[in-house]
Amino acid sequence: MTALHVTNGDVVAPAVAAAAGVPLGDVVPWRDVLHDGPVPAGLGPEALALVRAAHLAARGWEEEHAALAQLHERDARVAVHPAGAEVVLWFEPDLYDALQLAQVSDRLAGRPGPVTLVVLPHTPRADLRELFLARSPFTPDGADFAALRSPDPRAWERVPAFARLCEELPDARSGLSRLEAAVLAALADGPLTPHDLFERVAAREEVPWIADLPLWALADELAPLVVWSDGGDRPRYALTEAGEQVRAGELPRPPAERWLGGVQLGGGRPRWAWDAAARRVVSLD
Repeated sequence: MTALHVTNGDVVAPAVAAAAGVPLGDVVPWRDVLHDGPVPAGLGPEALALVRAAHLAARGWEEEHAALAQLHERDARVAVHPAGAEVVLWFEPDLYDALQLAQVSDRLAGRPGPVTLVVLPHTPRADLRELFLARSPFTPDGADFAALRSPDPRAWERVPAFARLCEELPDARSGLSRLEAAVLAALADGPLTPHDLFERVAAREEVPWIADLPLWALADELAPLVVWSDGGDRPRYALTEAGEQVRAGELPRPPAERWLGGVQLGGGRPRWAWDAAARRVVSLD
């Protein structure tokens, strides 16, 4: 029976199809940015798809009805795949992919048919055929996705692949997430275009994982520490005086209202933080 191939998005899908020798339609791109916005516990796939589609639409990345249709179609492709037919998972070893893989694994938990994993290299990529032939058995379960959706981020510490996610909690001293701190540092020498900002922040990561649209959304939400100017030929992000004070440690970052996995970070004093010195999640209650 024909295998179903699931991967991290549209860009690599043609290479996956070519390596596996299947039509592009046999490859399912898992389109979601699970480190951005709510992934709350207690919701089934359909209810969670509604939450995710609303968030993606609020970001301006997709019309809500189109996002919901894509999420439902993706979930259905996995759910109706014949039990005896193989599912091949193609994911990179980074945070973006680890969160997607956790969700796919949750969807496939208890499935009687074979599931295998291909660990994709980061770009540049050579022919993926040899990696496909060397794919490894994979036993799906829902534990990692349950950890992501937990309202207690200490659950993330039990998942090695989520270590970088913990650093996106507000820092216990500055109130900045690691990405937010990187944005302020990148702007310290002067305004940057969106492309240049993305390049500088991404270069600070040991393993590439952040995409440009989520990074720009994060930079927008750093106002009033960061301002956006769309005048002239080169629209740019710039650091404000308040942003420089936060970057220098003179003031803490004002608390922000946002979700990170299953953790809702309110606009008041945050309940959870990342202690960079101790390298652990801490409760501020």
